[in-house]
Amino acid sequence: MLEVSDSKLAQYVVHHVSDVLVLGEEAFSQPEVMLEAAFTQLAFNKIDWDQQYEFFHETDIGLNEVYTYVKSIFDNESSFLEQSNHIATHLQSVSQHPNIKDGELFIGLFENCLWNTEMKKVIAIVKIDEKEIFLDVKNEQNKVIVNGIDGINVKKINNMAVIVDMGPDEAPAVFIKTKKKEDVIYWQERFLKIKVADEDYHKTKLALTECKKYILKEDGFSNTEKLGFLNKTLDYFKNEEEFEVNDYIDSVFESAEPVQKDIIVNTVKPYETVISESAIEKAEKSYKRKIKLDSNIEIQVNVRDIEQVDELIEVGYDETTNRKFYKIYFQEEI
Repeated sequence: MLEVSDSKLAQYVVHHVSDVLVLGEEAFSQPEVMLEAAFTQLAFNKIDWDQQYEFFHETDIGLNEVYTYVKSIFDNESSFLEQSNHIATHLQSVSQHPNIKDGELFIGLFENCLWNTEMKKVIAIVKIDEKEIFLDVKNEQNKVIVNGIDGINVKKINNMAVIVDMGPDEAPAVFIKTKKKEDVIYWQERFLKIKVADEDYHKTKLALTECKKYILKEDGFSNTEKLGFLNKTLDYFKNEEEFEVNDYIDSVFESAEPVQKDIIVNTVKPYETVISESAIEKAEKSYKRKIKLDSNIEIQVNVRDIEQVDELIEVGYDETTNRKFYKIYFQEEI
């Protein structure tokens, strides 16, 4: 993860990207404290540091536009304004679609960013598509004055890229955030042209996500069965070195129906891979072991063995009240 609490915004510029490209005429430096804090939050807000990307090109990495421009800045900071103009021009060229909005493009060069134990230079690229109305409240001569102003919410999700200079002998590390799924094609594939750096991590993460989706959406499973299958799924990924879909089905679902098996195979077979431990650690946090009821009651279950779940939690139906119920067995309260 990148630590930016002690970072310094060395240079920054703002362009306007639309049918008519408006380039910033000057690269600014040494912003006042509040402005630097705002730009820092804008640049690094909610970036997924677990998913790392890298620039690529089918024939020659030097033909990847953004890679070439950011490398030039890292090698020669005096070229920042010139290269940022190239970045803005390239973004405009790949944004020729009616669904892609006009907006401001912030590009900043940050120094003193801590990557593990080393200080790194970082370039942040943020496309801001929307502005909001804020109230500007001032107390002047014992009189409160309120004005409505257009502004940018620095906490709002934008299309972002954070590019870390890993040194002359290593490719830059790239991290991104897209505002919505539809932006992935133009932002990730057409503008940045990046690919997942750790394919095993990426596929393991997707496999765990899709397995979870299938289990939770399958109407044929009771809530306790779903909890058990989620737990057994995690156990499978923790105990095996490779994810192989047929082996996964036999281990977790045992006597799966042919139709169920086909659904799982068609969904997750593309993600067969060497299992990434870091992907499991991240996914496990989202494998919530809860039974949610329409009475706003949630039952938290940490039992890992599906057979034990069935022994401790009993599902029933009360004909007197025409309602379902759970009966929970235990020895003593803790």
